[in-house]
Amino acid sequence: MAELKFEIPEGIGEGLFSEPSGEGFRVLVEAVAQALINAQSEAHFGAPWNAKGLPRPNGYRNGFKERGLQTVAGAVELMVPQARDGSFRPKLFERWQRSEKAMLAACGEMVLAGVSNRRASQLAESAFGAEVSPSLLSHLVKELEPAVTAFRERPLGIFPYLLVDARFDKVREGHSVTSRAFLWVSGVNEEGQREVLGWLDWRGETKVAWETLFRALKERGLKGVRLVVSDAHEGLVGAAEEAFPGAQWQECQAHFLRRGVEQVKTADQKAFRADMRAVLHAPDRERAMDEMKLLRGRWEKKAAKGVTYLEDHLDSLLAILNFPEGHHKRLRTTNMVERVNQELKRKGRLVRTWPNAASRERAYGLRLMEQHEAWSGVTWLKMEGSL
Repeated sequence: MAELKFEIPEGIGEGLFSEPSGEGFRVLVEAVAQALINAQSEAHFGAPWNAKGLPRPNGYRNGFKERGLQTVAGAVELMVPQARDGSFRPKLFERWQRSEKAMLAACGEMVLAGVSNRRASQLAESAFGAEVSPSLLSHLVKELEPAVTAFRERPLGIFPYLLVDARFDKVREGHSVTSRAFLWVSGVNEEGQREVLGWLDWRGETKVAWETLFRALKERGLKGVRLVVSDAHEGLVGAAEEAFPGAQWQECQAHFLRRGVEQVKTADQKAFRADMRAVLHAPDRERAMDEMKLLRGRWEKKAAKGVTYLEDHLDSLLAILNFPEGHHKRLRTTNMVERVNQELKRKGRLVRTWPNAASRERAYGLRLMEQHEAWSGVTWLKMEGSL
């Protein structure tokens, strides 16, 4: 089959991730569909358009005919090559009628996966009945890089709350495979809306890595940070303290509870966890200290190690009590960013081993852009008069 020749239309990055009916996604579907039709016509006629001196085993072209299709991505307009004897009909239309969703899924997969040429070819073959050039996938993703770069370098402003996290994947480097960290930061702005602020690919989750990411965010204008929510990674906490002097650190309570129950016997873990939750979920510091006194009385002799472990972490676990009560539930853990991490994990599981760090960073960056647009305009916390 003829190689698929594909040109990215101008403006395709805008609105690509907002809604399936967004203009960017519609343009993408239209461009991919047109490229597939052109590739099928070259295979049918045995020669590309306007080629001179080549035989036409299946007849000659007779211009183009406009063909419109209404899709869930919006109306697309295609130019279908015509044969003098009427022998050419693109397979695309037959397959589209049977499984339009398959085509849209394939388009999204080709753009967002960013790594698996073999997978993209399989999707295109099943959805379109066409063979996709191995270079198409990387071409699609690389053409989107300017939009990703513009998003990643956009100016920032005041974000009272930061929620940060990291994940790890196997990435090929030369002839070896290593585990690399992907660090990313989300923030809650003065209107109570969430935003993806930035990310960084690094060899590991180190203090230097977090310092580098936080410094880049500050250079883009990030200021007004009052609370950083994260797990208890020592390098992360140290980097946050240095980057945002005066800001408080909230240790993720969900992470702590998983570690805390391991300090007591298995038979006592359920009850001990319930008592820890009573302390951590208290609405104010006075109530938290009362619950801590009760916990100490119940467990000091039976599980002294668990009591000491909780006391050692209590200040960071209860930092949220210095902020409005209406914000406690959503800021006491990193669950919000953990849910996004699960989406990144799902994509990483399909890839297994990324061919290089750049391919993972592109794919995850595109996914975070998509998440950012999903959050856009949605009030997550009521901020008026609360800070």
